[in-house]
Amino acid sequence: MRDIKRKYEGFSFVEMLLTILLLGIIMLIVATTMNTVIKVSNTSNSKNLARNDMNYIMDIVNRTITNADLGNILLFKSDTVRTLGVDNYGQLRIVQGDTNAIDTAYANGTPSTVLEGNEIQVKLYGYSYWTCIGYFRDNTNPSYGYIVKTTSSNLVNHKECFSATAVVTLLHSFMVDASNFSVKYVEVGDGTNSMFIVDSTLRPLYWPVSDTFPVKRDVVRQIVISTQALTWY
Repeated sequence: MRDIKRKYEGFSFVEMLLTILLLGIIMLIVATTMNTVIKVSNTSNSKNLARNDMNYIMDIVNRTITNADLGNILLFKSDTVRTLGVDNYGQLRIVQGDTNAIDTAYANGTPSTVLEGNEIQVKLYGYSYWTCIGYFRDNTNPSYGYIVKTTSSNLVNHKECFSATAVVTLLHSFMVDASNFSVKYVEVGDGTNSMFIVDSTLRPLYWPVSDTFPVKRDVVRQIVISTQALTWY
């Protein structure tokens, strides 16, 4: 009987090491790519959130101003005397500054005198209440800002619209920082209808990619609004 010799073939130890090394490199490339894709997707979502918030804010400001006549629009420069904080119940509240400074800031709100402010108060045509939109810095971290809105019925003293007890509504997400918001008055024509230039800058707080990424982080918008209530009604 002949002896049957069987030959067993397989991978050598070196070949196994090379295979594992190659698979490791491929997996590292795939993981890095997936991580980048996820970061870009999250960044895009944050940018879209800021854009949507900007559109919402500008739409509110536009509808508010266009539905009022010039005599019922007031501008105030109050960001130096008031900030925004959170009370014990987690609600946003206006933090008052020096009383005398507040009285001075709200002494005159005529747009032709103030020209530019962080706070605009408007009484809509045909209504008795005032809509107040303002921009205030965070009380504990001044590098962050908020654009808020409140309403007040039969307002007499205009410093009370954003009082410490006023219920304010944040007009953008907490994931978005309002870097800037200002309203400028531009006198045109005979004074019946005038224009306001609104500038606003929103910045997403969640930005997974570095600032060197070729996508501008800030959302900047400027709109020109004309009072049209006397024309429409």
